[in-house]
Formats: sequence, structure tokens, C-alpha cells
Amino acid sequence: MESDRTVALKELLDVSGKDQVGNYSFFVMPGIRLKIAKFIRLLRSLLPSTNSSSQSTIKTSTISSDLLQQYPFLNDLIYCLESNLLNDLTLDIISNMISNLVHSKNLFRYKQSVKDFAACLYILGGRTVVEFIRLNIPGFIPSLPSLRPMLQSSKYHFIEGVFQYDHLADFIKPFNCKYAFCGEDSTSVVPKVSYDTLSDCFVGFTLPLKHGFPCPRYFSTNSFGELENWYNEVDVSFNINVHIIQGLFSIGQTSPPPFLLGAYGTNSKYTALDVLKRWINIFDLCMAQNLRILGFSTDCDTRYMKAMRDSMGFFSKFETGFENHPDHFEISMLQNTSWFFLKPHQLFVCLQDGVHLCTKLRNRLLAANVVLLMGEQYASVSYLIELIENCSKIDHGLVISDVYPKDKQNFASCVKISSNGVLNVLKKIQNSEATQVYLQ
Repeated sequence: MESDRTVALKELLDVSGKDQVGNYSFFVMPGIRLKIAKFIRLLRSLLPSTNSSSQSTIKTSTISSDLLQQYPFLNDLIYCLESNLLNDLTLDIISNMISNLVHSKNLFRYKQSVKDFAACLYILGGRTVVEFIRLNIPGFIPSLPSLRPMLQSSKYHFIEGVFQYDHLADFIKPFNCKYAFCGEDSTSVVPKVSYDTLSDCFVGFTLPLKHGFPCPRYFSTNSFGELENWYNEVDVSFNINVHIIQGLFSIGQTSPPPFLLGAYGTNSKYTALDVLKRWINIFDLCMAQNLRILGFSTDCDTRYMKAMRDSMGFFSKFETGFENHPDHFEISMLQNTSWFFLKPHQLFVCLQDGVHLCTKLRNRLLAANVVLLMGEQYASVSYLIELIENCSKIDHGLVISDVYPKDKQNFASCVKISSNGVLNVLKKIQNSEATQVYLQ
């Protein structure tokens, strides 16, 4: 509408720009247009009904046959909705994504279940996976800046060197779990120092040990000079030590998933006594949560091996005092045996990680610079290669990728190369006795 008053008002507001006819022209932003359209639809929905019965008019919509032919999946979608074949998360994702597509990006909204799904996706897949999905499926999941406050506000924020005993109690409570095993292992990481805003500490330096446990929040400072001294004097962690709790149930029941008890960086400068002190403290603190640790499992590191021997008295005279612990148990089957070197009173048992041992033995066999001599023969992967090339796959079931796996921790290849079929076929290959013994 144009009038003398509107023209004067536009000049007063300093609205510039006229079209070819001489009238003022405007460009309405898409977001404002959508808001106006939504407002108009809302007003129309509030208008009284015009029929004689004063009942609200139900607007029914039909899908044309041309549209169904162009998009056949609509038939399947309608059938799934009518038959309740979609779970709640799938329904939330579909409805959330479609409702977002009719709005501008700044008006995208996400249900809590979709946010939780996106958070899990970020934890499992990382930033690249989330961004790839967001760019290719608009309106599906929220952006990383939207997820970050939710992740940082979690009460289960992990701090290096802090063992989560209270959270462990909350975790096992729904499962009514009374027994568990504790696993401990280290893996190499890229040495790096970073700042954790929530704990106000620098992460990446090697935490000092006290009674076998790392001292959490140790590297916290407001001085650049002290930070420089840490860089010059303190080792940067090149390994990360992880403690996992696995709940145990009787046969036939489903065990709960493993729980991350604690993790911290280390430079591998610790002793078997540190390991033993750490285990006994973990045992006592878990007992305080009504969870008995039946044993500890780890790999073949010499310090762990010595801690295992000392704790169980296996060819060791180290006095641990575990037999005087109020929660120790007695192995009655060992009372009348003089040949089994194990103390009858034990606080917990120790086991090596069988999967880890098998993969290490397999990798040892594959090493090109290692000679596994047994008597006058030697174990070698060349006999397995000869078996694959000259024998029927029906008899042994091996392929080259089983002998040379890309993943050095691939346990499935260990099972295949040591199967009965492979051992039986190896008997037909000359001078392979040492390899047969090694694989058994």
C-alpha cells in the first residue's frame, strides 16, 4: 500500500531503494516469512467453524497416485506407521528431520532422544563422522557446538587419575552384581600436553604415584614459570594405563558391559610393588561398594607377572599378609597336595589375558627377524604359506589375510591358524613338526 503517509514514513526511516516503476521495494528474509506464514496458519486454526453443527472441521489430506509412484517408499512408511513397526528412536529421528526441513536452519529443533543419539555418535565416531552426517543429511542431528554443552554438563565427567568408585556403585546397582574381575593394561599414545578446563589441570604429564595410585589434579598452576619447569623436568606420558571392571554372573545370565574404573598417563616407570599396592586398594574400595573383586587380569609385563606371583605365592616367598585379610578365601582342594605351589589362603586370583597372549604368540611367529628354533627344526610361517598354496582350502579354511592380518590384535586369525583342520593338514608337509607344536 502506498500513500502520502507511508511515503513520508519511509523517508523518515531512511528506507532506500525503489523499483523501476518508482515504488519502494523490500526483501523479506526467509526466516521472517516462515514466522509470518506460521502465524497466519495459527490464526486460521483458531477461526470458528462455519458449518451448522458448530463442530471443528477436520481437514483430511490424500496422497496422489503420482506421488506414490514417484516415491514408492511412502507405501512402506505408511504400512510401518500403521503396524507400529518403528521404535521410538526411529520415529523421533524421522519426525524431527522432516519438521526441521520446513524451517530455516536457525529454527532447527531436536528432541532429547535425537540429541542423545548424536552424543553417542560423537563419542564413538568422533568429530569427522558427525560433521559428515550433518552435511549430507540436513536436519538429522544437531551441530557440534550444540552438543558440546550437553557433553560438558554431564555429571560423569572423567578426570585423569580419578577412580570412579561412586559411579561404579551406581552402574552395577541395576544389575544386582556382587562379583567382578578387574583388568589392567597399557597402550601407547601420542605424547601430548593439553589443558582440561573442567578440572583446571594440564593433562599429558606423567602423574606421580602414591601407594601405586596416581595423584590426580597434580599439574594445576597459574604460573607460566612452573609450567615451563614441568615441560623441562617432567616426562610426558607415552602410555595410558586403563583399569576395567567386568561384572560376573552365573551361567545363563547376561553380564553387564564393562565399566571404565580409571585411566591415566604413564611413562612405565613403576615397580611390581606399586602394582600390588594398587590391586589391594582397588579390592578394598570395591568391597566398600559391595562388589567383590575375584581376580585381576593383565598381560605378560614382567612387573605384572611378579605382582601375580607375589600375591598368589607362586614360587615366591614375598609376604603379602593376604591370608590375614578378613575377606580372604580358602582353596580346600590344595590342602593335601604337595606339588602345587600355591597358597591355600588367597585374597584374589590372577590370570593372564589369554586373547592378548595368543595374538602376541601369533605376531612372534610372523616376525621376519625372529627364529623359533625347536631342536633341529624351527617354527615358521612359511609352512602355513605352503599349506595355503598347495592344499585344498576345504581342508584347512585359511586365506592369506589369516596368516598376515593387518590388525595385529586380530584374535580370529589366531583361532583359524591353530584349528584342528590346519594342524591335520600340516602333518602332510615335511619338517613342519616345530610349527605344529608351536600352534598347539
